Amino acid sequence: MCVKAAAAADVIKDPDRVVTPLKRVGAPGQFEAVSWDEALDEIVERLGRVRQQYGNHAFASFMGNPPAFGMGVAFFLSGFQDAFQIKWRYGVNADDAAARQVANFFLYGSPAILLKPDLWRTKFVLMLGANPFVSHGSTFSEPKVREALHSVVERGGRVVVVDPRRSETARAFEHLPVRAGSDTWFLIGLIRTLQEEDLVAREFVRKHVSGAERMEALLQSFSVEECAIRSGVDAAVLRQLARDFAAAESGVVYGRTGTCTQRFGTLNNLLQDFVNALTGNIERPGGYVFGWAAVDLEKFAEAGGFATYSKQRTRVFGHPDVFGMLPSTSLVPDITTEGPGQVRALVTVGTNAVHSSAGGGKAMEDALEQLDLHFSLDLYVNETNKHAHFILPVTSFYEREDLPIAALGLMLRPALWWSPAVVPPRGEVREEWKILQEIARRSGLGGAYSVRALRWLARIGLHVTPSMIADLLVRTGPAGDWFGLKRGGYSLKKLREHHPDGVLLKHELPTRPLRQRLHTPDKRINVCPPILEDELNRLRGHLDDPAFPLRLIGMREIRSQNSWLHNIPRVMPSARRHVAHLNPIDATAHGITADDAITITSKSGSIRTAVKLTADIFPGTVALPHGWGHSGGWKIANRSGGVNSNILASGALEDIEPIAGMSILTGIPIRISRAAEMTESALLGANMPHESATS
Repeated sequence: MCVKAAAAADVIKDPDRVVTPLKRVGAPGQFEAVSWDEALDEIVERLGRVRQQYGNHAFASFMGNPPAFGMGVAFFLSGFQDAFQIKWRYGVNADDAAARQVANFFLYGSPAILLKPDLWRTKFVLMLGANPFVSHGSTFSEPKVREALHSVVERGGRVVVVDPRRSETARAFEHLPVRAGSDTWFLIGLIRTLQEEDLVAREFVRKHVSGAERMEALLQSFSVEECAIRSGVDAAVLRQLARDFAAAESGVVYGRTGTCTQRFGTLNNLLQDFVNALTGNIERPGGYVFGWAAVDLEKFAEAGGFATYSKQRTRVFGHPDVFGMLPSTSLVPDITTEGPGQVRALVTVGTNAVHSSAGGGKAMEDALEQLDLHFSLDLYVNETNKHAHFILPVTSFYEREDLPIAALGLMLRPALWWSPAVVPPRGEVREEWKILQEIARRSGLGGAYSVRALRWLARIGLHVTPSMIADLLVRTGPAGDWFGLKRGGYSLKKLREHHPDGVLLKHELPTRPLRQRLHTPDKRINVCPPILEDELNRLRGHLDDPAFPLRLIGMREIRSQNSWLHNIPRVMPSARRHVAHLNPIDATAHGITADDAITITSKSGSIRTAVKLTADIFPGTVALPHGWGHSGGWKIANRSGGVNSNILASGALEDIEPIAGMSILTGIPIRISRAAEMTESALLGANMPHESATS
C-alpha cells in the first residue's frame, strides 16, 4: 500500500486539524472557536455589505487542488459561483495543467479533451517532465503504473525518460538528460528530424491533420544542430531517437507538470502532440488515445460550462481563464489595483496560494490582508488562510461518500465505484457542498445551484444532493442502466448493493474513428493554430540573463502529495530534511561541499537551504522539492523547516507564460553561492528576502 494513502488516514485524527469554525481575533493566525451560526451569519452579513457597496464582481473565489477530487465540491462550487454571479474564479490550474488543456483546445477543439498514454499496449514511451514512479501518473490514472511501464519493456519496447534529473522513473528505464527548461528545443529537434528524413505518417496526416505544411514551413529555420545545442542533447542522439520512435509499431509522447510550468508551456504541449500526430500515434492502440469512461468528463464539463478558454480575462494582467479557472498569479494585482471589479471579498477552498503560486509569498500575504472579507474552507490553518477572517472546517474524503468523477475519465483500465463514508465526521466539520449551500441559503439565494429552478426549489425545501447528481451521471452514461432501459447497466444503488468494491468495466481503452472524437470545425487535428508563429518568434527572441546562469527545477517526493501530508508523523519523521540537489561539478565550481548550506537567488528573491550533491542532476541544474517552509497552524509541518521554493518564481507580467497564464516553476533562472557552514538553522531553512525583490 502506498505510504501516502496510509498517511492520509492519519489526517482524520490529527490534533492540529481544524474541527470547529474559527474566527480571526488578532494578527494573522490568531483565531478563536465560534459556533457555525455565528461564523455563517457574520460571513453573510459582511459579504452582503461588500456586494452592495462594490458590486457582485468584488467577490471572488479561489479553488485549490484537493477540492477537484471531491464530488460535492466539483458540483456545488460552480453552482455557488453562479448563484453569487462571481466573475473572478481563480484556481491552481495555471500552476499545473492549464498549458495542457489550452493545447488540447487548439489541437482538438476543447480544453476538456484529455488524451491518455496507452501504456498497457504501447511499444515506445517517450516521457518528459513526469515522474509517475512517485506521482502515480497525472492526467491519467493507473494504480499499477510501474507495472504498466515495465510491461512496455517486457513486450520488447522502450521507455525513454527525458529529464534534467535522473528521477525514480528514469532510474528504472533509459534516461536522457536534458537542459532544464529546454524541452521546446528538444521537441523541435525531433520534429525537424521527422520532416527532414521523411519519417512522417503521410496517410494519417493527409486524412486527419490540418496545417501540417504551414507548421513545417514555420519550423524550417530551426536546425537539429541548434536544437541539440539549446537542449544539451547530442544531435546524433536526438536524430536516432526520432528515427526509433517513428519506426516503433506504436508509441506515445507523454509530458506533464514539468513541461507545463515552463516559459513555453503551451508550446511544449503542442509540440509533444505534433510528434504523436506526425507519426500517426493518436487514437490508435498503444498511442495517445481519447479513452472511455462510465461518466464522460468531456460532456460533463461542456454541459457544466467548465470547458472554457479565455471566456474571462483577469482585470489587470489580462490573462485567460482555462477550464473555468483564472491564473493564481493574477490574484495579487486584482486585489491591490484600485478600479472597477477590484477584489474585496474572497472565498478560498482547499488552497494554499501563498505557497503554490508564482509571485505568492509576501506579496500574496500583503494582498490578502487588504480584503474586507476572506473566508476559507479547509482542513488546516495554513500559510494562506491564516490571513482569513474565518476558517470553516471540512470533512476528509474518509468522512464523506464519493464518486471519483475527476478520475473516471482518466483511467487506463476504466472502472466504476462508489465509496461510502468510512468514519463519521470528526468534531463539527461539514462537507464543503453543505457549507456553500447554507451560505447561499442565508444570503437569500435559495441554494448553490447554477440553475435558477433548482434555487427556487431549494427555497421551498427541495434540495438536489451530490449523490442525486452522481446517480444521474452514472445512469445516463455509457455504462448506465438508463433507469431500467438498459439491462446490465449501473446505478449508484446497484454499485452499493452488488459491487461495494467497485467494478472493472474494460481491460483496455477502446478506440473509435478519430473524426468522432474531435471538436474542431473541420474534424481534423489542427497542428498550426494561430498562436504557433507568435510563440516560435517569442522562443527565438528570448535571451537568458547572464546574471542567473543556472536553472531551478522542482521534484516530486515519494512521501509528499504536494504539501497535504506535511503534518503527519508517518511521512514527516524528525530526520526528514528539505535539501537542494546539486551536481558535484557545479558544487566544485562554486566552492560548495556537502557540509555547506547554499543561497539560491533569482530575480524575485533568495532562499537558503541545505544541499545534497548528486550526479543524478544535469550540470547547470538545481532541483528543490516544493511545498516546504511552513508557518501555519500545523506544528509538525512548521518544525520540519525547509523553504518555500516558489519565492524564487516571479509573478511579474513578463515572467508569466501568456497563452495559458502559466506560472514558470520549472527552469527558473538562478545563481547559487556558498552560504555558511551547515548549522541547525540552515538545516531547518531560512527565507532571505532579496533586496530587489519584485514578487
